[in-house]
Amino acid sequence: MIKKLSPLFCSLVLAYLSFVLGGCGAAVLSDEGLAKQAGNQFNQMKKKEKVSTNTSHNRMIQRIGKRITDVAEVDIQGTEWEFVVFDKPEPNAFAMPGGKVGVNSGLIVLSDGNEDEVAAVIGHEIAHVAFRHSNKRMSQAMGLALGGAILDVAMRKKDNTDRQIARGAYAAGATVGVALPFSRSQEREADHRGIYYAAMAGYDPRAAISFWKKMQAKSKSRMPQFLSTHPDSGNRIAFLQGNMDRALALYREAKASRGEKPNP
Repeated sequence: MIKKLSPLFCSLVLAYLSFVLGGCGAAVLSDEGLAKQAGNQFNQMKKKEKVSTNTSHNRMIQRIGKRITDVAEVDIQGTEWEFVVFDKPEPNAFAMPGGKVGVNSGLIVLSDGNEDEVAAVIGHEIAHVAFRHSNKRMSQAMGLALGGAILDVAMRKKDNTDRQIARGAYAAGATVGVALPFSRSQEREADHRGIYYAAMAGYDPRAAISFWKKMQAKSKSRMPQFLSTHPDSGNRIAFLQGNMDRALALYREAKASRGEKPNP
């Protein structure tokens, strides 16, 4: 027989989730502490994972990273950037607090060595650091963990079945209602700022569209967006296209200041 929670306990769960959702943008942890921890983790990754020895790939990533971090400096002053290419086939990249950025060789291969496309991804990752997204995600996780503890205390006099139902309801609500949408909002912020960073560094922002079309074609399965931490590729492309006029203007200004001719 399936038991139902009382309306009071359901309201408690929903009220707490609403509280967390309303304050999920806060970054309450020490940036300095997170940067130190990330630096240690990145060093461990370089020991455990195979670092690429492809000279062309490494030079490309260092070159792109330098150009984009130069224009992003106004938002992230004093960051000690480090860019490493990992010899892994998955087309992926990541950024950690303190400016540690990893790029898989598979991403460079998928882009066919197109620097504008790679720059779109690196701009996106640098934007994650600028927005302190890792700090916000970890702060949010702490809040959700606290909410689970509060729920356990509130249910301590209920029987085991009621407690299990409550925990399951809380976990599902926290994941779909709070954690995943917050992650998608971070991705949207990084897409928006990242395409501008790349454009201001003199990289054609239209390459972001061609890259995500390649990723879309490569994806074998499509998870419903409400269950994914990342925006649907089609929605992501539409969002980037909606911001393309401004990005193109920044790109052309950057090329003119560099004494270079922009792509037609």
